[in-house]
This record gives sequence, structure tokens and C-alpha cells, in this order.
Amino acid sequence: MRTSNFGERRRVAGFFRLCMGIIVSLTLAMGGMSLNTQPVQAAPFDILPIAYNDNVTECVPFLFDPPFTTNTPSCAPGPAYAVFFWWAGPKPLWVSVDNITGVISGCVPAGTPAGPLPAFQVGATELYIDNISCACCGPIGYPSVSTCNVILTVIANVPIPLTITPTPFLVAWENMPYAITLAATGCSGNYTWSATGLPMGLNLDAGTGVISGIPAPGTCGGPYTVTVTCTDAVMCASAGCCPPATAPLYLYIDCWANYYGMVTTYSTTACDFTVNIGPGLAYGTTNVVIDGNPEATLAGNGSKIFTSVPCESHLVIVDQTVQGPDPKTRYGCIGSNQKWVSDVDSVAYFDYAPDMWIDTGSDPAGITQPPGAGFYAAGAGFSSSAPSPVQSVSQAGTRYLFKAWSLPDGSTNPNRDLWFTVTYAGKATALYDTYYLLQLKSDYPAIDESQWAVKGGTASWSLASQPIPMQGFWGALGGVLRPMNGSGSHLMDGPYTQEITWSDDYTVPIIIIVITLLIIGLVAFLILRRKRTGVSAVPASTAAQATAVYPEGAQTTPVVPATPAKKVLPEAEPTEKPGFCSKCGSPVDKDAEFCKKCGKKL
Repeated sequence: MRTSNFGERRRVAGFFRLCMGIIVSLTLAMGGMSLNTQPVQAAPFDILPIAYNDNVTECVPFLFDPPFTTNTPSCAPGPAYAVFFWWAGPKPLWVSVDNITGVISGCVPAGTPAGPLPAFQVGATELYIDNISCACCGPIGYPSVSTCNVILTVIANVPIPLTITPTPFLVAWENMPYAITLAATGCSGNYTWSATGLPMGLNLDAGTGVISGIPAPGTCGGPYTVTVTCTDAVMCASAGCCPPATAPLYLYIDCWANYYGMVTTYSTTACDFTVNIGPGLAYGTTNVVIDGNPEATLAGNGSKIFTSVPCESHLVIVDQTVQGPDPKTRYGCIGSNQKWVSDVDSVAYFDYAPDMWIDTGSDPAGITQPPGAGFYAAGAGFSSSAPSPVQSVSQAGTRYLFKAWSLPDGSTNPNRDLWFTVTYAGKATALYDTYYLLQLKSDYPAIDESQWAVKGGTASWSLASQPIPMQGFWGALGGVLRPMNGSGSHLMDGPYTQEITWSDDYTVPIIIIVITLLIIGLVAFLILRRKRTGVSAVPASTAAQATAVYPEGAQTTPVVPATPAKKVLPEAEPTEKPGFCSKCGSPVDKDAEFCKKCGKKL
């Protein structure tokens, strides 16, 4: 009879449970399986157009607002962001790029050759306020950058110099309406006028150049020396283009007591003229040159009378600047340093004002000093351009990015290309942020990355590399190396190099080995079972029938045993007889693997 295979199934299930236990234990011992996923990338950051071309005219100011557009990250919800414009390449100093708006402006100096200029780039950088929270905005710590090539073509346009036209003017009458029109030639013809020293009651229209009004009572006399300035409203005032023109205007106001039929007679007996120096020259002296000949040296508040013959004019020239007590102090002549004197206007008056020394520097110190240091008159324009980025020559892995200008009046300016009207002496300092280099290194291939992080900030890294196969036997079975510190952060107080370490992952080889062992065990089990089922045991009743001896003449028909009337319960069924060893014939248990007598493997 066949025995139940319940015990066999239980032993096979136990064997499988043991193998699975080994797998789980080894997996836990190796630190588990890890996933190495690539970050989801957002739509690429870009600015449009990718190229911009325009014409600029010599000596004419220009301002372009290219339609720069940026696409925002597709990651939702995205972090707050801002766009910072910058330039790179051979940008002329007279071209400015606004860091906030991207507006391009400037004025082409006179003498600039016509034709296209070398292309330079206007770049836009998208700065994330919270890089870590935006997993789809690219590698953490790297801002998105895009550029646009800009080509400006210069059109030649040499303007005619601006000159105030000398015109004879009628004598004004006290307390009577009066009007004269100033005239100028040159440049574009779009003039703006200003004047100082007008008698009370007269005013100048800045747009038309008309001096009009009613001279106030008590203003009769003269001459009134009025300083007239004409500025071209279209041409830029850079050197060689179209600087403002200044000229003296002498006004006479007659009194009603001199009215004789609208005829006024002037007479003079004086043949001398006087040169006066104002109190603004607080230090040093100025040379007085008359008709090309040095005639005197005068200090502030100095005065001297020179003899002349009637009806003779003389050109008086003084020094344009006078050096002060130190290299950074000097005095500049206010207005023109030349004047004609005659019998009608016999006084040459010159005054001075301190020129302002504007120094330049950088913070941190040691970075290349921006250009532009020197003397400037009050109201003059100062311009400079701060280099950025600047690589440190003393410390590898350190560089500086421009942040803002600190101006002499205490204010700041975020534009790298600086221009301001001088009203204070002092120092214009280019302020920089310090950045340190974070490098990722590894002994295994393809890991040599770097990024810049601001000083005092926290730099983060996160590798998205695939596992590296092991060498040799374990690598052939699927063993890999995984980075143990593939992500992390570091407080940047200097250049920093992070070594990436790797751990051995034997998960796949172990699974392959265990599965192989399971297959081998199952095959062996099936082979042994097949051998045991090939040996059949002879029942005892059959053996007794085969060896029974019957008396002579007795019935030879075998007697069939009667069927038991009562079924034997499974617990009471007789156990199966043991098998026999094929070598020594000794009985052995069914489940025995070796013969206890001779040791043969069953």
C-alpha cells in the first residue's frame, strides 16, 4: 500500500522557508536594495530671442529693450524665482546692460569705426530661492542660465561742433518789455538753453532760447555779464561728440533819465582793464596770460589792473586747473578760462571751485580695481565697469561675483556698468560676493563634478549615477557598487572636495546562488524519490502462499483469506515494512539516506 506524502511536502516547504530566510537575512545584512532614480527635469530655461541685431548711430544715445522672455519651470508648485541679466564677451564700455530689465543703452563715441561690432552675449540667470524644494528644476545648487548673442552695427555720423552764434543785441530799457533770441549752430539742432547772471525781471525760455521780460526798476546800468549755455538734446555729450557750448552775453539796461528820442550815447575815457580772481581758489595761484604773454600770477581774491589803449581788445587766459595741497585736491575754473576785455567790458573775472576726486576700489580687497579714478567737476558724469566674475589668484577654488556698487554719497547701485552725476568726492567701491568651489571626486570612473556656492551658504549635492558593476566573479553574477554618500550638504567656509565612497551590493549574486541551490536540491530530491519508488516490497501473505506445502492428494487451490468485516482505522493500519539495502540486504527505513550496517548511500 502507498504511504501519505504529507511529511515529504512539509519537508520541502521547510527547505524553501529556510532558503527564503537566508535571502532575507543576507539582504538585511547588505543594507537592503536601493533605488537610484534620475531627477525629473523641468522645461529648459531659455531667453528669446537667441540673437539680437540693431543699428547705433555715432554720437546719438540709444536705448533698446529686446523682447527677452523666459519660460518658467514646469514643476508645480514651483519655487519663487527671479531673473538676473548679465553680459559676457567684448562689450564696449559705452554699452550698458541693466541687470534687472535687460535693457541695452549707451552712446557711440565720436570716431568709432562704422560697421558691425564684435558680438557679445546678454545672459539671463534664473535664481531659485529654494533649490532644495524643487526636485524637477535640475541639479540642486545649479541655477538655470541662457544667453542671447547681440550684434550692434555703428552708423557713421560726425556732427558739426555746437557753437553759440554771436549776435548784436539792442540795449534794454528799464521797466520796459524786452526780448532777444539766442542762436546756435551744429550738432542735431535740438537745443536746450540755460543762463546765469540775468538781470532781475528777465528770464530765458530753455526750449526756444528767447530771453524776455521787463527789467526791474533799479537795474539800469551794465554791462551785465550773462553766461549762456547751449546743450544738444539729441547728441550725447561724450568727448568728441557734441559737448555743451558756453558763451558770455553782455546786456546793457538804460535808464529813463537817458531817454533822448530813443538814442543812447556811450562814452568812455578809461583805457585800462582789470583781472579779478574769485575766492574759490583757496590754495595756490593761477597764471594770467594776456594776448599769449604771461603777465601775472594771482591767488584767490587777487586782482590786478592792466593798461590798454582806447578801443583795443585783449584776450585774457587763466589756468583751467590749479593743483591743491595734495595729489587728490585741485581747483577747476568755473566756466571758460578765457575772456575778451575792451573799453566796453573792462573786467575779466574768473573764479574756481574744488574738483572732486573719485577713487575706485573693490571689496574684498585685492580684486582688480575698476577704472575711472580721477578728478571730476561738480555735475560731471562718472562711469566705470566692474569685472565679474573674478578668479582668485591666491586661492584656488575661489572666485568673486559682482553684487553692487557703493557710491560716494552712501547709496548703492546694482548695475555693473556704473554711471552717475558727481556731487560728492569719495570712493566708488565694487562689492563682490565670495564663492567657493565644491568638487565631487571618486576613485571609480565618471565622477568628477563641481559647483560654486556662496561663502557661508550650504552646498548640496545629489548623484544620479547608475550602479557600477563589480570586477571578477561577483560582477559576473550581477554584483554592483553603490555610493554611500551620493547626497549630502556642506557649509561652505572655503573650497571643499567631497570624496564619494562606495559599498558592495551582493544582493543579485546571493539571489542567483540561492535559486541555483534550490534547483539543485529539487533535482536531487526528485532523483532519490524515483529510485525509492522502483523497489516494491513483497507482502507477507503472498510470500506465505508461495512457500506453502500441501499434503499429497490435498486440494491445491489457494485459499483466499476472508475479507475483514470491519475496516481498520488509519491509526490502526500496520506500518509499511522497511526496504532492504541493495548491497548487504539489511532492512532500512523508507526515509533513511544511508544503510546503518554497511553505510551505503541509498
